[in-house]
Amino acid sequence: MSLEFKRSYPIILLLIAVLAIFTFGMGSQRIIAYNIEKDATSYSQTTSRFDISNNTDLFDISIAHSIQVIMDDAQYDQMLTTYQETGLKEYFQVDVIIDGVRINDVGIRLKGNASLSTALGRPMDAGGNGGNAAGNFPQDMPNRGDGNFPGGDGNFQMPQDGQQPEFPQDGQLPEDGQQPQMPGNGEDFVPQENGGFGGRQQGMPNSFSQSSGETKIPFMIKFDAFVEGQTYQGRSAIAIRTYGISYNEAMLQEPVTNEAARLVGLPATQTAYTGFRFNDDDETLYVISELVNDEYLTEYFENDNGVLYKAELGSTLSYEGEDPSSYAESFTQQTRVNDADLAPLIEFIRFINQADDETFANELPNYLDVDAFATYLAFNVLLVNTDSLIGMNNNYYLYYDDVDGRFTLLMWDTNESLGDLGGSATYDISLTNTQNNSDQRAGGGGGRGIGGGENTLIERFMSVPSFEALYREKLQMVYDTAFASGAITEITERYAAVVRGVNDERSLADLTAYDQAVENVLSFIDQRTEYLSSLELLSQ
Repeated sequence: MSLEFKRSYPIILLLIAVLAIFTFGMGSQRIIAYNIEKDATSYSQTTSRFDISNNTDLFDISIAHSIQVIMDDAQYDQMLTTYQETGLKEYFQVDVIIDGVRINDVGIRLKGNASLSTALGRPMDAGGNGGNAAGNFPQDMPNRGDGNFPGGDGNFQMPQDGQQPEFPQDGQLPEDGQQPQMPGNGEDFVPQENGGFGGRQQGMPNSFSQSSGETKIPFMIKFDAFVEGQTYQGRSAIAIRTYGISYNEAMLQEPVTNEAARLVGLPATQTAYTGFRFNDDDETLYVISELVNDEYLTEYFENDNGVLYKAELGSTLSYEGEDPSSYAESFTQQTRVNDADLAPLIEFIRFINQADDETFANELPNYLDVDAFATYLAFNVLLVNTDSLIGMNNNYYLYYDDVDGRFTLLMWDTNESLGDLGGSATYDISLTNTQNNSDQRAGGGGGRGIGGGENTLIERFMSVPSFEALYREKLQMVYDTAFASGAITEITERYAAVVRGVNDERSLADLTAYDQAVENVLSFIDQRTEYLSSLELLSQ
């Protein structure tokens, strides 16, 4: 044994002993690295997920929240330019501060279809996709099912002289059935008092001007876009939402509608007011909303591992055969993409289109939660939410519970509710072809939709006496709960009090315009309540 080795021998023995201790003594122990930031982060030891917490609940509706996005100016411009030139909504890596808590390395992108297209001058087609880079509507929009968008012949007739769209003040289509005239340059929309397209008054915003005059851009914030497993208060993403396609300083339609929906037992996304800004810009009033996703399913369903399908604009539930690709423009699978497919959805659509009347009446409850569906119909009809299944064949999800084998129809994106996209305070509630009035042309009769044509499910549902009776029962329940009780008025006033209470300090909104928008909503609710109370159907 060499002298050098003898000198190293004790060290070698010590290393062997240490390795033996770790191997045999701690071999079954798991070592986890923690990185805590300001006591705001909690980590799961069983998954890669970690959650950023906050003492302020994100959807506490009693306060106006605060969201600040830390983003480079060039990134912001690129986000807008990319969408304008290609229609793509890409995520950009930013930091955000929500109610005082900073979350690093999150993703932000543009969000929305009609509202985003209106704001940035890239109008959408009937499938919810952007138009050309110049910001023009396509001259021949594709039809969906038996109907068109938004008129009868499937074409969006676009004047080239930049004239304003012409909508009657009550939100109804013209008596002669002509198309609403939309500007050809994607700009200069004007708000309509009780519905119609509008909103864009000034040029496209640039730099950090997410609000330019009467234009607001909707966004999506995704907490795990760049950091796997990162969530904020248990949510992987939230939506930063606006008023839709018609300028509305108060943006009350969605918060009021969703809270009223939960009041009558319908699942609806949680929403709240927030001040929103980039960097050190001034705050602007927005609405934050949770998404219909895995976390939402966990909140509302005992079995949250089913399959979620998102309906695109004009999804009339018409049967297009057994090829899944035939439904690519109508539905997007949101969950279990790799281990489930469209087979349950296609089977359901085939049934509602091809089953004979007796089979449809007897077996529909095996395919669909008919009680929830009747409530959905009654609620959207009474609140005149035509940007839904009852009008545009739009803004709904179908959730397939693979345990009991049934679908549940879920509402989403209600910022055009309360007559904001057509439908006056005297909007028909019958959902039948028995009354030939102007309200039917706006989507009130026979399941006829101004955006997607007739809806077979609604038409067949209402043709079954027992289902129609259930619908009438739900009409009475929703009317009593939301309107006759005064609840929907109280909800509106409560949200308005939040903004008024902080606006002197934070200047979230133009208070004159805000108060007028609130008054418009309250006036519509009063007129709608008065009309509904006069109906024999609801005077029982």
